[in-house]
Formats: sequence, C-alpha cells, structure tokens
Amino acid sequence: MRRSAGCWLLLCLGLVHPLPSSADVTSRAGIAQISGSERLRLFAFGKMLETGMAPRAAVLQMKQDMVVQGFYYDAGTSRLIDKNGWLAPVLRYDGNINGGALRDSFVFDGQVFDAAPDFRAKAGVVAGLAGGGAVRLAWSNGRYLEARVQGDAVWSPDYRIGRTTAELALCSRNHLTGWTFLDFCHSAAVTSRDLGSTTTQATDLSLSQLFAAGEGYHELTADLSQASYDIGQQPALTLSWDAVWDQASTRLALTVAAPIKGETVLRQRLDVGMNWQWHGRSMGVDLWHQRADGGTFLSSPRADTTTGIGLSFDIRPGVTTQIGYLVNRSTVDLFRYDQLSVNIRFDALRW
Repeated sequence: MRRSAGCWLLLCLGLVHPLPSSADVTSRAGIAQISGSERLRLFAFGKMLETGMAPRAAVLQMKQDMVVQGFYYDAGTSRLIDKNGWLAPVLRYDGNINGGALRDSFVFDGQVFDAAPDFRAKAGVVAGLAGGGAVRLAWSNGRYLEARVQGDAVWSPDYRIGRTTAELALCSRNHLTGWTFLDFCHSAAVTSRDLGSTTTQATDLSLSQLFAAGEGYHELTADLSQASYDIGQQPALTLSWDAVWDQASTRLALTVAAPIKGETVLRQRLDVGMNWQWHGRSMGVDLWHQRADGGTFLSSPRADTTTGIGLSFDIRPGVTTQIGYLVNRSTVDLFRYDQLSVNIRFDALRW
C-alpha cells in the first residue's frame, strides 16, 4: 500500500510502529474493553486479529461487535441487529436532592441575605431504581438506526422527597469508509425535582476517525451540537480524543459554546480522563474545568468557573464506587460553593 508523505514523516519521528508485538496488541484489546468506546474496542480486536494469534474468544467477540454495528447486514435479512434492556439499583449521596440553593446565606452589596429554608438545597442519601433499553435496526452494511431510553427514580427517606430523570435518544450511525464514521443524533431529557423540573433537547452531528499511531489506538471526534433549553438555544463544538494504550485508556475533550443573551451558560469546558486496571479491577480518574458567563444577578454581572475531580474503582466484582468533588467560584457570592457526591454503582441486570 502506498504511504502518504505525512505517514512517512510519522514513521521517521517514531510516532508510528507498524508491527507492534502480539503482547502489546493483546494488552490494548483488554484495555479497549474499559475505554467506553464501542468502535475503539472493535478497532483493537481487529488489530489483534491481524497478528494471526487472536484466541477464538476474541474472534467471536469481534464478530459479535461487528454484527451489532451492522457490518454483516444484507438486504433482505432481518433489520433487527440488537436489542437489550437493563435494570439496576441506585444508591448515592446527592448534594442537592431538591434542586435548591447551595448556599444558606450570601453577601451582596455589603448586605447579608438568608435563603428561605424551603428553598435551600437538601443533601443526603437517596435510593431507587434505574433502567433502560435500546434497539438497533440496520438499513445498510455498517449503517443502522438506534433508539435508546433510560431513566431513574430515587427517594430520600430523610426528607421524604424524590427525584426522577428520563432520557430518549434517536441516532443514525453510519460507517463511511475505512475507519471513518458519521453520526446524527437527537436527544431529549427531563429532570424533575421537588422545586421544579428542567427539559433539554439536543441535536448532534459528529465525525469520527480511528487510527493506530505511536504506542496506541486513537479515535478523534468533532461534534457539532445545537442544544435547546427553557432559556434558549445554544450551538456548541466539541473536539475529543479517545485513546487506548498498553496499560490504560485516556480521554481529552474541549467544548466551546455560544452565548445565550442575558443568561449564565457554559462557554468553555475541558475534560481529561483515564481508566486502567489494577489487580483485575477497573479504576478511573476524571478532571474537568469549565467557565460559564453571560448573565446577571440583581443587575450584577455573573461569571462562574467550576473545577471538579471524579474517582471510580471496583470495590468488588459487580460493584463500583464513584466519588466526585467540585468547587464552583463565582462573581456572585450566592453561587460560590463546594459539592461532594458519592455513587455506588451496581452491575445491571441485562436481557
């Protein structure tokens, strides 16, 4: 195969290793399974097959992954390529169960104001049930339509209040050529809490490219979205890079969003994450930093910066603990707060 000048440059710089060892390929295939990217997993298994030393289980896994992504579809056969449902218990510590104010009091213009007790955030343990399902219908080789629904309902025994969320997404996922994909999705989500509910909708168009370079496998994605909120509409561009290495998977994403006149909304966000395995158990860390501005509070301009960290680790097979902590700093005292979250995630019952 004729190589481009750019490819020869990468080879000279040592950024591309065309013949990785079978041990490296096997290790990356294992890491790809915890990366969260279905296509990176397929890519990693494909690289393992290229070595000619893939075990039978890997061959069968790759074929199944290809089937559910529409690659074995022929006109005249069943369009249904995958369907599934799941249920899982929910147990978490929620820092704002009711959607209230996260500060009991704040200072404005030299005066101290107290938030009404009924409108203060209520924090505590909630428990409930989460569930969802998905259906995929192929319409061409490597191209399919997907419908997903998921939601949860939790209850706080301390405050006797609940919270529910629901999300529906309809997507067209399309293989273009080689390892290039184009996806189109529309989603809607509703969150209902004691002090009100919010509804959002989003339309996304994303282009992804997968390739091998350096010591890993990579997926680059450009996503253009249009979100609709109760306060207006907001276009945004997200550039993300997911990678699988010999010992870990990583993710880097940058989002830039347009303003909504008169509203404090997200303008920039940076996400960095890594997942790995330790003694056969998955672990992960995520860091993020974002800025929101554009609105006012009592005629005073408001701008917020939020920095957070999330840790996850398997405490036993089938049970994962997720701990998050964020710090929000604002030009308005009311919106300066720290928040802790703890979530115990159980493996779902699937069918």
